Amino acid sequence: MRIKTYDIHTTILSNVKVAEDHYLLRCKCPEIAQNALPGQFVHVLISSGPGMLLRRPFTIYTVEDDEITMLYQIIGQGTQQLSEMSIGTTIQVLGPLGNTFDIEDTLDPAIIVGGGAGIASLMLLAVVLKERSIPTIALVGSQNKRRLLSVDDLRAISVPVHIATDDGSVGHHGFVTDILTGLLTKQDLHHPIIYACGPHGMLAAVAKISTEHKMPTQVAMENRMGCAMGVCLGCVCPVRINENLIDYQRVCTEGPVFNAAEIAWEI
Repeated sequence: MRIKTYDIHTTILSNVKVAEDHYLLRCKCPEIAQNALPGQFVHVLISSGPGMLLRRPFTIYTVEDDEITMLYQIIGQGTQQLSEMSIGTTIQVLGPLGNTFDIEDTLDPAIIVGGGAGIASLMLLAVVLKERSIPTIALVGSQNKRRLLSVDDLRAISVPVHIATDDGSVGHHGFVTDILTGLLTKQDLHHPIIYACGPHGMLAAVAKISTEHKMPTQVAMENRMGCAMGVCLGCVCPVRINENLIDYQRVCTEGPVFNAAEIAWEI
C-alpha cells in the first residue's frame, strides 16, 4: 500500500530541552497529523545553508489535533542547529513516511521497550494501545538520570514504567533488557507482545530474549538515512526470507518496523 506523503513548510511552535542533549519540537502539520500512524517518521529540511542539504529523519512522537511533535537528540551539526531554533522559525517537513506497528485487537498485554532516544518511536504507539484498552507496560532505559526520556509522558496516559540506567542513578542498575527478562519469567504475564526501539545492540538482545520465550516482537530500526524515499539504499537492513536467503530491505520504506525474528542480527 502506497503511503500518501505531504511536504509542508511550517513554523516551530515550541522547541524545549527535555533532557541532557534531547529536545521536543512541536509544529503545525495538519495533513501529516491526520494521517500519522505509530512508528512512522518525518524527514525535516532544517536549513538550506552549507552542510544542511540533506534532510534529517525524526519519528513522530505525538499527535494532537493538527500538530505533531518530534523528540530528538543532538548528534551532529544538523540537530545542534535545530536545537537552537526559536519559535516562529520555518522548517520543511515531509511525511508521514515508513510503515507502522501492527497492533492486533487483543487483550494480551503489550510491553514497549525503549532504549535512549528510541523511546521516541514508541510514544504514539503507547497512546494507541491505551486507546484500544490493551494493557501496556513500558520499559525505559538510558545512560543516566539526566538523559532519561518520556517517563512523565507515559505515566500521564497511565502506562506503568520500569526504568533502567547504565550507571544506576535511577531505577535498575543495568540494561533495560534485564527488566524484560524478569517480566517474561513471571507466570502472571500472559502472552505479551513486545515492541522495541533503541540501539542496534539492545534490539538484538530483545530479539534473542523474545525468541527464547517465544514472544512475538516488532522492532523499529534506527539506521542512518539519506533520501528516506527508498532511492539511495543507504539504510538497508538484512532480513531473512528463509533459511538460505537474506534480502536487504530499506528501513525508510519496507521499515522502519520489522518482525524481530526475521532480521539477521549477526550481519
